[in-house]
Amino acid sequence: MRPIASGVWQLHSARGCNVYAVEIDNCELAIVDCGFSISDGIISEVAEIRAENRLGDVTYILVTHRHRDHVGGLRDLHHYFPQARIVVGREDCVFDEDNVAWVGENQVTIVVPGEMGLVTRLTTSLRALSLPGHTMGSLAYISEKSGVTFTGDTIISHKNALARPLKFLNENDTLYIKSLSVLAGFATDVAAPGHGYVIQNSFIKRLSELAAQPRKRMNPVEAYRIIRGLIAFVKLRRRRNAQEADY
Repeated sequence: MRPIASGVWQLHSARGCNVYAVEIDNCELAIVDCGFSISDGIISEVAEIRAENRLGDVTYILVTHRHRDHVGGLRDLHHYFPQARIVVGREDCVFDEDNVAWVGENQVTIVVPGEMGLVTRLTTSLRALSLPGHTMGSLAYISEKSGVTFTGDTIISHKNALARPLKFLNENDTLYIKSLSVLAGFATDVAAPGHGYVIQNSFIKRLSELAAQPRKRMNPVEAYRIIRGLIAFVKLRRRRNAQEADY
């Protein structure tokens, strides 16, 4: 498979969000997000990356935030790679009576504190950056080895422009807007977003410009159109999930 940057590959079999494999220390791999579900295609892609590049085990599963299009496949992914540590932001976890952290049915191995702009070093070359706003436990991951920032849903990348999630999709839009400027202070110039195109250059400059733009008031017709589209998308995903369950 052809990398999108040195030591970074996009798994094209993923559905729901962009899923990436990234080489970390000791020739090991981390997987960023999981999509709605894990298919044999994703596992085959990971196996191909490992074989072609003489890489070892998948030792980290890096969750950018708890939305289902990013964590729906987490249980199955961890089944394939049970040795992998699952990393999630604290505010996106549920804690049981024994103070064990969970995301859905998945026990979280590494809980990242949620203070805005807090950096948690996971390995020598891999950092987690806390960016509450889209969800209160949202994280970006920065690979110093590859020079790539994995943004989750902090931004959406269209072919020729960056965009923000709609205001009503953010748990705290005020914090979310602040998180853009915070991310710009830590990011690399190559970015791998949760949705859309990989940004190959000038990400910091473009992100700073996006952060400076005020929110535009959405007219009711546009809001209605977007909500209808989201409802149709959810219904489509439910039908496909039901079909997959029948096989």
